[in-house]
Amino acid sequence: MKRIKIAILAIGVLGFISCGSDDNDEVINNCETCSLTILEQVVVSEYCDNGDGTVTVTTDGVEQTEELGDATFDQFIAAFELLGASCN
Repeated sequence: MKRIKIAILAIGVLGFISCGSDDNDEVINNCETCSLTILEQVVVSEYCDNGDGTVTVTTDGVEQTEELGDATFDQFIAAFELLGASCN
């Protein structure tokens, strides 16, 4: 009887461990498109959070990577909105 309980416990533990989620490899695409009018010209840029303290900025097909420093991605976008940009 004791061996049966141990076997059932071992199978339950193995089943629990083997059913773990593999979500760690999933890339979350957090991007915002912002438009800002500068000297009567509308500039549209896409800002994508890379998840490593950097953001990729794409304007007119040209990509640049910028450091966020101590700011979060949301704070970074909020700064553009304070300048009058419209982001979505």
